[in-house]
Amino acid sequence: MNFKNDFLAALRAGQDHQALMELVLRHRTEGLSVNAAYEALHEIWAEHDFGTKMAEEGTLQDTLETVMEKVWYGQPVL
Repeated sequence: MNFKNDFLAALRAGQDHQALMELVLRHRTEGLSVNAAYEALHEIWAEHDFGTKMAEEGTLQDTLETVMEKVWYGQPVL
């Protein structure tokens, strides 16, 4: 599977942001760039129309946006 599919499956399974960051790290060690990781996360965000919905604590959107922020600001950096 590719990063986007792996991430989306884990997100839908209810993984928390820490587990999702571990998934990002694993794919980064396999050669995924930070830009490619963020782009895939942004695609998930856009495909779920999260730009027009209000986030509620503990939602998929909240978890996804937490990971997006960490990736955007360089965590994890390899």
